Amino acid sequence: MNSRNRELTAKRKKKRSNRFESTRKRFYRNTGIVQNETNWEVTLDHRRLKTPNGQVLIVRSEPLARAIAAEWDAQNEIIAQPIMHLTALCNTALDNPGKITSHDITSYLIDYFPTDTLLFHSEEEEELKNLQQIKWGPVLEWFQNRYNIIQEVSRKLMPPPVTTETRAVLARHFLSYSFPALNALSFGVEALKSPILMLACVDRHLDPHEAVLLARLEEEYQLTRWGRVPWAHELNQAELTARVSAALLVIQCTSESYSATAKTTNTNSSEERITQ
Repeated sequence: MNSRNRELTAKRKKKRSNRFESTRKRFYRNTGIVQNETNWEVTLDHRRLKTPNGQVLIVRSEPLARAIAAEWDAQNEIIAQPIMHLTALCNTALDNPGKITSHDITSYLIDYFPTDTLLFHSEEEEELKNLQQIKWGPVLEWFQNRYNIIQEVSRKLMPPPVTTETRAVLARHFLSYSFPALNALSFGVEALKSPILMLACVDRHLDPHEAVLLARLEEEYQLTRWGRVPWAHELNQAELTARVSAALLVIQCTSESYSATAKTTNTNSSEERITQ
């Protein structure tokens, strides 16, 4: 991982650490949304919701605006900002505190890919090895067919080799997303520790619950042998599912809006050329 990606990782961890320390009393009664031309805003008692840097929180999708408003409406006496993933993702995309670009995130994800959970299979424990083959095998097959690539897995501690062609294919795909969607994709990847599982969710090949179970496959296998702490693992699973679900909602809403805007722009350009 190069220095730029290490810096990106450190900034993300620091940002999330700060979020978990940030709680305050609820200061509003009602939430709502308003449309401003092609954008949507969230209101708290008719006041516009703003980002930590003071920008008005604007999204280009009505469903996403409604989901953010619902996130704020669900808060009780204390605003639990650490679990308000939709708001955090949209704030980050607008404020961009790390001053990163889509190319920075893409480079980070490409470097992350060789450490994907699904690419490390057990060699010593036969039962776990068979379980990974049964559960992970179909997803890896889907991934290779979807992107027309061949990817080896590792049965040791060293990451498997990733070809230049595979890196190029993934880079082109990642760069096809808008910045807010790519930021959310990275958030989901970090929750699952797997670009492959996150991409499968984006393509609706898996749902968030299935992806989290697959990401935790080895941990769950060990828990069946050594026991589990009551509630702790279920809470962790629920939190991961919430993170992935939030990332997917942002990706789908911003990607659909981005595609619609691009389509409208292309249509208008074509009409201008016809009338000329």
